[in-house]
Amino acid sequence: MSTPVITYQEGDIVAVVYPSPGVSIEDAVAASVPEGVPFSVVNAEDLPDRYFRDAWEFDGPAGAKVNVEKAKEVQRNHWRRIRASKLEALDLEVIKAVERGDAKRRNAIAAEKQALRDVTEHPLPDDLEGIKATIPDILT
Repeated sequence: MSTPVITYQEGDIVAVVYPSPGVSIEDAVAASVPEGVPFSVVNAEDLPDRYFRDAWEFDGPAGAKVNVEKAKEVQRNHWRRIRASKLEALDLEVIKAVERGDAKRRNAIAAEKQALRDVTEHPLPDDLEGIKATIPDILT
């Protein structure tokens, strides 16, 4: 079953309007899309992968498309969220190493933390499935 939706560019995002049941597309456009703004009516099922929602750009015929460079940044942001908890855990390990006077362990932790900071430099492929599937080993 296809679900018609309206898409248009609104600032930095692609707005997606799902008309309420019983509301015509024309009425939904009139109520939702700013005057003079280009829009498309497409099937919701044909919109790109929502994983990359922050990388969508308005595309008249398709309603929206994924900008590959922005998709790479979406994936890097995902890595940053994973990295944050790992860095936090290492901060606790540093405190323990300092309390024990274990300079060797402190140095090892410092190297691991730097590797985590450098994770966003990890290369990404140019295809969306490849981008989505890429997670550096240090984050697993």
